Amino acid sequence: MKFELLPNEIFIEIFEYLSTYDIFYSFNRLNNHFNQIIGSIPLHLKFTNIQKPLFDKFCQLLLSNPEFKNQIYTLELSNKETPDQIKTFISFFSFHDFHYLHSLTLIQISDNLFQHIKFILPQLHSFHLIDSNDIYLTNSLISHLQILTIPTLSSIDKLSSSSSITNLTISGCSLDQLFSYVFKYVPMLNHLTIEYFSNYYSWEKNSFDNHEYKAIHLKELNIFNSEYKFQDIQNLLKSTPNLINLKICGTCDLDMIDGNQWENFIRSSLVYLTKFQFIFKYIFKTSIDHIYDKLNQFQNNFWIKQHQWYSEYSLSTSSVIIYTIPYILNYYKLEVDSKKYSNQFLNTFDNVKHLILYHKVNRESYEYYFTNIKSLIIIPPENNSSLLFNMEIFRSLKLMINLSNIEHLGISFNFQIENSRVLLEILQSLPKLSSLMINFRNFIRFTSNKELCEYLNKTIKKLDIYKYYSLTFKYYYEKTDLCQIFSNIEQFKCNIDEIHDLLYLLKHLPKLTKLNAYFRKIKDYDRFRCWFKDQTKKLNLPFDIKCIDTYESEVSVWINREI
Repeated sequence: MKFELLPNEIFIEIFEYLSTYDIFYSFNRLNNHFNQIIGSIPLHLKFTNIQKPLFDKFCQLLLSNPEFKNQIYTLELSNKETPDQIKTFISFFSFHDFHYLHSLTLIQISDNLFQHIKFILPQLHSFHLIDSNDIYLTNSLISHLQILTIPTLSSIDKLSSSSSITNLTISGCSLDQLFSYVFKYVPMLNHLTIEYFSNYYSWEKNSFDNHEYKAIHLKELNIFNSEYKFQDIQNLLKSTPNLINLKICGTCDLDMIDGNQWENFIRSSLVYLTKFQFIFKYIFKTSIDHIYDKLNQFQNNFWIKQHQWYSEYSLSTSSVIIYTIPYILNYYKLEVDSKKYSNQFLNTFDNVKHLILYHKVNRESYEYYFTNIKSLIIIPPENNSSLLFNMEIFRSLKLMINLSNIEHLGISFNFQIENSRVLLEILQSLPKLSSLMINFRNFIRFTSNKELCEYLNKTIKKLDIYKYYSLTFKYYYEKTDLCQIFSNIEQFKCNIDEIHDLLYLLKHLPKLTKLNAYFRKIKDYDRFRCWFKDQTKKLNLPFDIKCIDTYESEVSVWINREI
């Protein structure tokens, strides 16, 4: 059977696994059959991390085929490392034309720009405001929303008690805000996620002890980066009696890692709980003999046989971490002196995609193993900041990590790479590698190794040689060498001392689509903007300037290279 003769249902299912761009640029206008299928499916446009030429092409496609706008159900726009993307989009389109838009995500948007978009909110089913400052959302704007993501509760400080929101995600929130506001004004809440749970966000100067309102419809609660004690968490969970799924991660007090206290509380107050996942980190300063008994309490029949909530713990010289298996976060930081006490489960770290490894050769055992790492950053121990990165370290990595999936490798600036052969062998052992973070001063010594330079030119598409308040290029030849060796990079992050170096990189890196350059403090931002616009007016480059601190400024450039 020919591929195009497959039933429509098969193609529709296939398209669910493809991005909208892949669908259009692979199947649109191949024949009438595919055109009809594409014209009947909902479209989910996600412009996060998109290359500028692809963004421009798709905008032109929508302009020339306005009927496609009626198929857009999901839209995600971002200014993060793609300066002025949202502004550019609304210069092309009016949100009045997206009649069937159900979900909108805005990342790093300003309040002024949001005013041009906010009228669309009443027709939405879900709205996500991410990595932005609080933007005031009136009750009339969000009264029909069911799913909402906001930075803090300052965005919605006057909700109606008849709010229809069932799924709420808050970047930062405190315990008193849940009791006095969320549980009061979002009575139908079914799913709640808090990314940072701390008194830092509190509205109350004194302790808050009002548990009048309960979240009786709440079935799933996810709390990350918690700074509260066990007693506080108990008080919270007493107000969620029908909870089914619970996830908690954060630093804690000693009571939080007491299995018996948790068991008694769950039996009395969380009778419907079927899934409990956690990561508890306890930092100690004195003897730890009393800790072992508490940790072992998580291994009794209640945890293992009745609920199948398996856990293990990792102990270092100053902290202990106990976590359910598999480890629930997608990132892990492995301390140099960590020792794992486990039940020999093979899938413990299957969810971990990003690993920071404080590495020391001659580890007594390699009880940790990571199978699905995509990003690996290797850092020497803090008390050994000039460790030599050699083949012995590299061979030890193979015992701890499956290297075949790694796409990004970061080697700390504090490592001294032994020689070019070591670096080349490492790179050649990572078949999917396309992104590299490395000390440029370290690397520049190896430019005479032709094989290494050719391999880097062929494989690396994203390069990061930034070091805080430092200088990348000391000599002119270093700029020319970099542009020759990495002529195929598409994303670049570096320090720049002279503003004319910025133009040099834009000119001599022909495939560059994103540039993040860090200057020692720009004194006159307006003057710099005018100068840069004048120098690049033929290229029409969207860019943004941010003040990092009193010493540095960041210039982000989003570049249109024809693809």
